[in-house]
Formats: sequence, C-alpha cells, structure tokens
Amino acid sequence: MRNRSQFVRRTAATVAGVALAATGFGVAGALQANAADTKPVAVTQPAVAKSVTIKADKTTAKAWAKVSFTGKTTGIAKNTVVQVQRLENNKWVNFPATTKVTAKSTYSVWVQSGRVGVNKFRVVAAKTASPAVAVTITK
Repeated sequence: MRNRSQFVRRTAATVAGVALAATGFGVAGALQANAADTKPVAVTQPAVAKSVTIKADKTTAKAWAKVSFTGKTTGIAKNTVVQVQRLENNKWVNFPATTKVTAKSTYSVWVQSGRVGVNKFRVVAAKTASPAVAVTITK
C-alpha cells in the first residue's frame, strides 16, 4: 500500500506541476511540487579562477645584478612550484629560478641575467602564467 500511495502522490505532484507549467504560471511551481520527492544534492563551491601576479623590484639593472620578483597567487595551493620564464626568440623558456607559493599565497624569487637589453620575464604556477614584466639589463 505504501508504494501505491507514494506513486499516487508523485503522479499527482507531477500532473500538478505540468499543469502549472502549461498555464504559464511558472516552472518554479512545477519544481516545487516535485521538490518534496527529491533527495538532497551536495552543493559544491565554484572553482576559484587561478591567477598569479608579478612585480620586479627594478626596471633597469646592471648585468648579473640580482633582480627580485614578487607576487600573489589566487586559487593556487601552498607549496606549488613557481617557475620563472624568459622570452627568447618569441618563446617562453624556463629560467633557472624557482620558488614555492607560501601559506599567504605569495612568492618571492630573484634572477641574474647577463643578456644586455630588454629581458621579458614572467612566472608560471599550476599551469597559470603571470603577465610579463620587462627588465632592461645594461653593461
């Protein structure tokens, strides 16, 4: 008997919902009519968009002088590797400098370059690249 009463109740709710939807008084009413028979669904938080910033401590430096890069990350886990890259022949190439994301979602790393002229650098963490910064290296 219980199964039959559930069937009748569900059928009546569905018919009522279809009738409401058909008359144009709202799909919300149809959804509410069936809401009593649905099971709870886990709600997941939307994924936070990953991002990483970069800031150089100087825009001009002598050859082989230290240039520090700092930045913040969003949606990237603590201890994720941050890789410095330099633009060479229109390709981003890994530079021999890495660090890790801190518990405060920041990073700090420094580089030294002997390549005179404008050097464009960026960092990559969790397959997410920062914008490029330009550092002019002088003799």
